[in-house]
Amino acid sequence: MGEPVLRLNPKIESRVNRILLDKSMHLILYIIMLLPSIKGKKHYDYRIIIGLSILRIFLRKSYEDYEVEMRNDSRICNVFQLHILPGKSTIHRGMQMLNMKLIYKINFLLVQDQTRRALNILVDSSGIRTDKKSSWFCFRIKKEISKKDCDKLHLAVCLDLLLILNWRITAWRKNDSPFLIILLKPFYLLKIVLADKGYLSRINFQFVSDKKGALFIPFKKNSTAKPKSHPAWKTNFNLWKKFNTIYMGIYHQRSKIESVFSVIKKRFGDKTDCKSCLMRRKEIALRLIAYNLRILICYQYAVENNLPLWVRAKKK
Repeated sequence: MGEPVLRLNPKIESRVNRILLDKSMHLILYIIMLLPSIKGKKHYDYRIIIGLSILRIFLRKSYEDYEVEMRNDSRICNVFQLHILPGKSTIHRGMQMLNMKLIYKINFLLVQDQTRRALNILVDSSGIRTDKKSSWFCFRIKKEISKKDCDKLHLAVCLDLLLILNWRITAWRKNDSPFLIILLKPFYLLKIVLADKGYLSRINFQFVSDKKGALFIPFKKNSTAKPKSHPAWKTNFNLWKKFNTIYMGIYHQRSKIESVFSVIKKRFGDKTDCKSCLMRRKEIALRLIAYNLRILICYQYAVENNLPLWVRAKKK
């Protein structure tokens, strides 16, 4: 992961922290109530269980912390209209029954207002560690941490707000290139799409062009202008050759996505402790929803108070 070039405005972060819990609970409740209800006699509505699972991760609580600190919190109970919240075992079982398709739907409902326009999108991937080793301890005993001990997180992020629009979580060995189409397929109209050389492909250039967008990826030294039935490749190659300074100036905005990875890993951790692969990926996916929740709350405050949402990060 590279160095972040942007960070959330400190003024907004400090002020929003006072209202963060209340705003996040009401936003979560609004989103989950858009999900269809299931008929039948259930002790707890499955939507409430999903909402509490998201809130637990949003507040960075373990299941034990949830039981001690959240379950009897009157602020949370009042919003969800419960005398006492479900126990940690109920929340854990709810996580087991939760599927990725439903998590994608929740995220779509969360960001749908931002997807009703032509989008400028950043695409990149990064690793989330799956081992339980301490980085500092491994450094002290001079033990290497293998790059294979991770899941690969592929993100599509909007350029202006840095909201996560779509994602996929795969094994570490998966190539990046095929996931550009998978990540961008749900969006009808594109403008500028920025990605690194790992996504360099004639198919990818043509796919973005067919959606009225322009894909900016630096070409390799051995690349040629031969389109091979993909005319968008030749167009972009000639643009890269003749107007390289302009082309690369646009491309270098891609570094903003490093700020997204930085926020996710610093706030929610760069590893997961779940034993099973499926539970691990659900945990990561809910972290992305929690990230979007925080950004949307900060964005609302920024608009109301005429403040920039993101500011340039200081270099160390």
